[in-house]
Amino acid sequence: LLTGGGGGIAKAIAPLLAAEPFRLLLTTREGNVLESFCKENNIQAEVFSADLTLQEDVEALFDWAKTFGGVDVLINNAGISHAAASWKLSAEEMHRLMEVNFYSAVRCTQLALQGMRVKSYGRIISVSSVVAHKPAFGTSAYTASKSALEGYMRGVALDVSTQGITANTIAYGYMNAGMLNDVPQPILDEIRKGIPQDHFGRPEQIVAALKYLINSEYTTGQTPSYKWRSMDAVIALYTPQLTTRFKWAAKV
Repeated sequence: LLTGGGGGIAKAIAPLLAAEPFRLLLTTREGNVLESFCKENNIQAEVFSADLTLQEDVEALFDWAKTFGGVDVLINNAGISHAAASWKLSAEEMHRLMEVNFYSAVRCTQLALQGMRVKSYGRIISVSSVVAHKPAFGTSAYTASKSALEGYMRGVALDVSTQGITANTIAYGYMNAGMLNDVPQPILDEIRKGIPQDHFGRPEQIVAALKYLINSEYTTGQTPSYKWRSMDAVIALYTPQLTTRFKWAAKV
């Protein structure tokens, strides 16, 4: 189940996920538009319209998912951007951002875990951002929402660590899809100057990271980070007795 299915990142990775041995379930507020997109691009996926800021919609979404056997893998991808200097950021704006970027993941995770605990299997992957680790001017609200998401996933990972369920977060760097398309070209040019390979990340790299976390029964409570400043992603493998760190080469 991939939330935020109508966004740029989701549309970029959906064709790749659909080619994997999963039944792909997508959800977005405007399901009709997403269904048309899937048909036009020959993407084999089921689509459900839901507003993830509403508990009743989330419950309806998971009731629908049960008709396909339930959710084995949840990708919390729903999110919106926000830019405002901190002295202009109101509590109301912060609350609106948290509803989408954080609480939607909490609602989905809570219901997904109910089925996963019965099966003694599950993978929860939440989408964060490199901004949670290195904020830019005007991103205090967005940074807070993604930082909260990462902390929540670490807590979930501990709660279900002995039940065959893993919970991780992926912190995207600058990927050539989604919100990056809204950035003015002069700013894009400046960002790219700091990238060693001189290009932005590709959707295939996102899917490779998702597949790794889906297939790994040992990686949990971690945030693989695809940073424009780094040629490597560092993954920490958690066990109650031991934390082992190694470098996972990741093309940027």
